[in-house]
Amino acid sequence: MSKIGFRNVRCSCECVKPKLLLTALLFCMSLVLAACLVPPPDEAADSSQDNMAQSAMTNAAPPVQITIPALDLDVPVTPMGWRVTEVDGARTTKWEVPLTAAGWHVNSGGAGGQGNVVISGHQVQGEAVFAQIALGELSVDDEIDLTDAAGGVYTYRVSEVTDPIPLVGATAEETALANSYAAPTEDARLTLLTGWPADTTTHYLIVVAELVGAQ
Repeated sequence: MSKIGFRNVRCSCECVKPKLLLTALLFCMSLVLAACLVPPPDEAADSSQDNMAQSAMTNAAPPVQITIPALDLDVPVTPMGWRVTEVDGARTTKWEVPLTAAGWHVNSGGAGGQGNVVISGHQVQGEAVFAQIALGELSVDDEIDLTDAAGGVYTYRVSEVTDPIPLVGATAEETALANSYAAPTEDARLTLLTGWPADTTTHYLIVVAELVGAQ
């Protein structure tokens, strides 16, 4: 995550109310934290992204479109990798979540295949493609369609919408819980990751859906 500086900012106590300052601070925090959805692999894995992506696609093609009829949501999905960055003097990795689409984790499963298909989307930045999810509009038993690069359409049914999981000030247990949702699985499932609430990012919100059919 990049640092945001606040130097050379001048404001008058008479013209800026405390609530406006708080709002501005929360917005800046959302920009910094929005890229902190479940961490990508460590730096050592950075050079092997292509191999991991190819492995994930061995039995299934990558998703290119996600459709959620209950939300009237229909947005593209693009492959999402990570890059090495530096935070507070320490080298780390950061997912590069697209601003105008949902991002498919290139080290996760393919659409309709065995394993965990993991897709992230912003709820604040860019086109905020997962804003409705952050607003709590997606429910258990709602259906989600993934279209793959070959034109196949696979339907998943929502089985879990988590309570918000802390990102800011998270305990080790809370961080481990969030990370576990992006881990590989034996069953065919879809996991959607976004931030919460809808106007900043202090928590994760995660949706799990089970594969129920193909068109």
